[in-house]
Amino acid sequence: MWGEYNTHKLTTNNCRLESIKSSKLYGPILKNGGRCIIVAEGFYEWQTTNKSAKVKQPYYIYAPQNDNTVIDDASTWRNNYNEETGWDGINLLHIAGLYDIWQNGDKIIYAYSVITMDSNETLSWLHSRMPAILDTQDQIDAWLDTENVNPDLALEHLKPVKLLSWHKVSTTVNNSRNKSDDCNKRMKVEESKKSQKSLTAWLTKPEKRKVSDECNRQVKKIKIESCTKSNSS
Repeated sequence: MWGEYNTHKLTTNNCRLESIKSSKLYGPILKNGGRCIIVAEGFYEWQTTNKSAKVKQPYYIYAPQNDNTVIDDASTWRNNYNEETGWDGINLLHIAGLYDIWQNGDKIIYAYSVITMDSNETLSWLHSRMPAILDTQDQIDAWLDTENVNPDLALEHLKPVKLLSWHKVSTTVNNSRNKSDDCNKRMKVEESKKSQKSLTAWLTKPEKRKVSDECNRQVKKIKIESCTKSNSS
């Protein structure tokens, strides 16, 4: 659907904080007040820091939850909203972004990009980049107040969030066509151990083969020496 309307060839998913003001694409949008927030239950990230892994391990990352709320079990959620008390449910992520509106023929298209920054100690073990998550109401209000908070001041409110939770998930999410609710289910301990065992076996196979070959050579040597002594007798 998106590809049908994407004729300007400028579509991106992420916007780097470090170059946002100088960007020919994002600079004007930021200047013209195109700030928005992407509200999400969580997001997926793949571990790129483990260079020895044959397949990158995906993780589901989300806000810390209240007691008795399990992020990958919707039956534990208490999701209510009303005009007086607001949202009463799972803790959501508020990710800073930029949006734009453009027209293709008779179609009006709304598009957005997530702002990313260098990871802090919370996620640097997993990936070098992380989304710009607004952690407090003051940050949210400042980012959305395009009339009173200028772009430079708004950008100062974007700080790497420190409190996040995560768990391993199946590599099913590696295929973008998989949209099942099971995608964010935590990987069971048995699955994790099996995956680690397979990886370990794959990494140590050459060493085991080397040891096995050495053992075979020793056995052949013993047999030859035994035959030699027997003939001498």
